[in-house]
Amino acid sequence: MNSEKTSSVNSSRRKFLKKSSLSILGLSFIGAMPNFSQLSSILKNKSKVVLVKHSKVIKEEGEVNNLLLDEMLERALTTFSGDKTSALLWKKLFSQREIIGLKVNTLGLSSIEKSSGVNHYGAIINSILQSASKASLKNENFIVWDRSSDELRSAGLTVQKENGKTKIFGTTESYKSDTTGLFSDPINVGDKTTTITKILTETCSALINIPVLKDHQSAGFTGALKNHYGTISNPRDFHANNCTSPGIPEINALPEIRNKQKLIIADALMGVFNGGPRWNRSYMWPYGGILVGVDPVAVDTVMLGIINEKRKLEGMPIISDSTAKHIQLSAELGLGSSNLEDIELIKIEMD
Repeated sequence: MNSEKTSSVNSSRRKFLKKSSLSILGLSFIGAMPNFSQLSSILKNKSKVVLVKHSKVIKEEGEVNNLLLDEMLERALTTFSGDKTSALLWKKLFSQREIIGLKVNTLGLSSIEKSSGVNHYGAIINSILQSASKASLKNENFIVWDRSSDELRSAGLTVQKENGKTKIFGTTESYKSDTTGLFSDPINVGDKTTTITKILTETCSALINIPVLKDHQSAGFTGALKNHYGTISNPRDFHANNCTSPGIPEINALPEIRNKQKLIIADALMGVFNGGPRWNRSYMWPYGGILVGVDPVAVDTVMLGIINEKRKLEGMPIISDSTAKHIQLSAELGLGSSNLEDIELIKIEMD
């Protein structure tokens, strides 16, 4: 990149930072941490991330032990909140009147579609719904969504829009479908513009981010932060400079996204340590974990560490911070903590 182009990029980022500063330091930040007064005792001065693992929750081919997964999620949620049951945390975060979006990441599954390798998608969703029901949150109040219905189907999910049930559908039918009327009005993101799915802006009042564990050829790593490239209409326009010119940090700073995201439950049951964002059997492994947090930067910092540990074991170079630069830049934008000293990581092995 030449110096003139670098200067332009840095100038755009400075303008975006200046424009965003009030929302980041003010009410929008509080909105990003829902019921903040109730959660402040949980978070204290650090970003808290709970990682729960069990070696028998998922087999190498992808079969999931649903009972173990339910126990893991209960342990993760109660450890995060400090409550005796997960129902208390659900009640702190969500009202019974809310429509809650479950944003999954079903990109790149064509090579393992219709195999047991996608079983973890349905399993984690079912565990979340089962846990939420303890707080009298009804299944019909949830919408499982991603950028397209075709991609949801590739994850073994059945698209359905009937009332009285959990709805499952994409913003569009397929990635190439007509998007007329499906996205918000244009929004400025640095020197670019984007639009956000109306599933989030108009239908859902709250959001649970459910990222998966995998590397990414452009961003280095895809987790909670990059999951919102499936929330906007034109993700390809935001892939320059490892998805940062502008890109992942600025997209996640948008109030339309930030203020509705109340919880992150990361699906680290199965992971991809190389060749992502495509799922390839040669580079998949059953990590057998889930993570819970509210700080997307902290969650991604921990998840990137998991992938790098696996890459070391496989004799591969780690994904550097300069490649996955969106994590640190997101921290600089005020979206969370990327410094491990500022992250309260609680690891639980349930074996």
